[in-house]
Amino acid sequence: MIDASDHTAQERGDRSAREWLIVVLLGIALSIVAGVTSYAYTTAQAEQRFADVVDYVATQSLSYDAFNSAYATKNLIRVMEIAGEAARDMERDGSVDNATLEQYADQFNVTALIVTDASGNLVSESSKDDVGYESLAANLKEAPVLEVAAHPLKSYTARITLADDSVADIGCVARRDGEGIVVAVRHQSAKAVASNTLKLQSLLDGYETIDSGNIVIENDGKVVATNAVEPAVSGVFDLPATDAIVVNGIKERCLAGKVRLVNDSGEWYLGTFGKARDFYVYTYAPAQRYFEVVAAVVASVLALYGGVIATVVLVRRRAESQRFADLLLQERDYGDKLAKAAREASSANSAKTEFLRRMSHDLRTPINGIRGMVEVGNANADDLQKQTECRSKIWTASGLLLDLANEALDMSRLESGQVDLNLVPTDMVALNREVCDILERQAEERLVTIICDQRTLDHPYARVSVTHLKRLLLNIAGNAVKYNRQGGYVRLTCREVEPVDGVPVYEYTIADNGIGMSEEFQQHLYEPFSREEQQVEGASSGTGLGASIAKQLVELMGGTMSFTSALGRGTTFTICLPFEKCKSSEIPQAVRVDAGDSDVLQGLRVLLVEDNDLNAEIAQFTLDRAGAVVTHVKDGESAVETFAASAPHEYDVVLMDIMMPGIDGLEATRQIRALDREDAATTPIIAVSANAFADDRRLSREAGMNAHLSKPVSSQDLVEALAHIAADAS
Repeated sequence: MIDASDHTAQERGDRSAREWLIVVLLGIALSIVAGVTSYAYTTAQAEQRFADVVDYVATQSLSYDAFNSAYATKNLIRVMEIAGEAARDMERDGSVDNATLEQYADQFNVTALIVTDASGNLVSESSKDDVGYESLAANLKEAPVLEVAAHPLKSYTARITLADDSVADIGCVARRDGEGIVVAVRHQSAKAVASNTLKLQSLLDGYETIDSGNIVIENDGKVVATNAVEPAVSGVFDLPATDAIVVNGIKERCLAGKVRLVNDSGEWYLGTFGKARDFYVYTYAPAQRYFEVVAAVVASVLALYGGVIATVVLVRRRAESQRFADLLLQERDYGDKLAKAAREASSANSAKTEFLRRMSHDLRTPINGIRGMVEVGNANADDLQKQTECRSKIWTASGLLLDLANEALDMSRLESGQVDLNLVPTDMVALNREVCDILERQAEERLVTIICDQRTLDHPYARVSVTHLKRLLLNIAGNAVKYNRQGGYVRLTCREVEPVDGVPVYEYTIADNGIGMSEEFQQHLYEPFSREEQQVEGASSGTGLGASIAKQLVELMGGTMSFTSALGRGTTFTICLPFEKCKSSEIPQAVRVDAGDSDVLQGLRVLLVEDNDLNAEIAQFTLDRAGAVVTHVKDGESAVETFAASAPHEYDVVLMDIMMPGIDGLEATRQIRALDREDAATTPIIAVSANAFADDRRLSREAGMNAHLSKPVSSQDLVEALAHIAADAS
């Protein structure tokens, strides 16, 4: 007979065995989860750290290139100025003998002064070292240099690298006292050049392999910088065999930005790569330390788990009620977190929905106007006055669409740090007058008075990013017009204030007596998409990006912006911007023409490369009306073939679209420039593209284009750009 207590004990033992089996299996599962999670976390950390290295190299290499380019450009400008000064002194003194040149060379602190005839043959020279006419003769007889003698208004500069890696900066101008060329030379040793040049290797200073892993930077398959080894000689790196194998393994196995395991003779590494401009950056570190972290995490989890189990076993009966209370508290806390996450997700979704609602409204409003005016025009086909009115309103509505696109794109580019300032010599007085003229046209229809108070500027000529400064001023002043009342005013004042480190500072004050802003809204003015719900008759609401864009543009230009406002009494913005001064002679003279004049481009032969039939029709109409002779092709390959098959100088200019099927405009330009014919390098090529950012213009210049016009291009802008070429051709 089996005792009941024995039966109960057996059941209890079986239950305990099942519980311990579950405990063991749970421990195994926890260790697996902990291992997988910690491995994913550590590899994600490595991936982020490696990505930071690539981003750092990309960002810093751009800064290094800009510094080195600016240093070289400064030297070249100086030697060209010295050559011009020497030419004027020679004309004044009436002497070009060696003794006189030696005196000038000492006076201007240059290595050498050389005078040649129009064919590049030596007339006289003075040289302080062995770099003189004999060293530079081949360069001085090249066509670009000789053109200086044939065209006295031309000048030529170049940096020439000599056999010993030293450099000679030369500036060439035409002689004033006769036919020939005056050459100023400033020679720098390789050591001096190196001391003034930032090296890519210095990017890796502070990146220790023990903390950051090994970093290898390659260009065209050659190692140009690394923290793995010291260079054998200047700029030459011999990677150890292990590192070379690991780098090759990364090339074979890894995707850009994704960490993978790479094996070398049984030793594992975590590595990845990325591209920074023209460089490939490979980063890797022994995987052992990451596995050690995983093992430590698993061991810690198991230890913690064991402690928890021991504690549970010891205090199970006494802590049962508390355990349930803790579980309830955890569930409640988890529920609160879920509710908070749901609220945050709902808020983010609402913000996105609100932005899309506003953009939908702001886009559909001008689109509705355009389509509606087309219908009105169709219904009044015989009414010329109504047709003119419709076209004017369509043009205005399309301008609103363009403004919306520009604001959205500007915001995106500013937030990503991809906006480059194109500083050019500018007449500040003329720029301010042009801004006022635009404002007066905007304000006329709202019966708002524009008051332009231009104080006398001590430095009326400065280097300015014209597009961005106009965008900034028109943004702020345009809002002052838009949110004003009939009969109100907007006052725009420009004056100079105390300079900073010798750099002139221009203070713009834009004041109005419009609707003003509430104190609550002023706290959110610079936040994207923020708009105050005040109704102004006749004013479109906009995207709410204007103030945010203006603030970032001011900061990009190195300036400051502040404002004061009172609801119902108006707003005053004060913007201070530092601009480098320049001379009036540096400002290019624009060609002003009438796009409707049938003689302005008379006989100009244009090769139009455009794949969009509508854009091609518009361009051909504009050019035909101005008197140009147009040949149209639809893609880059046809452009290259047509130009190659033409007679030399058959085309005076090429208008090149950028984004086309097959060969794009950049590649087509490069192929045209590479043709073995005289006019391939000299025929002007102008980009006409919807790619409108600064880096697009840079790519156009690098491909060999002479100018870049951004779509939509007005007839006036297109004809004025070609008028320069027509004037040169005549």
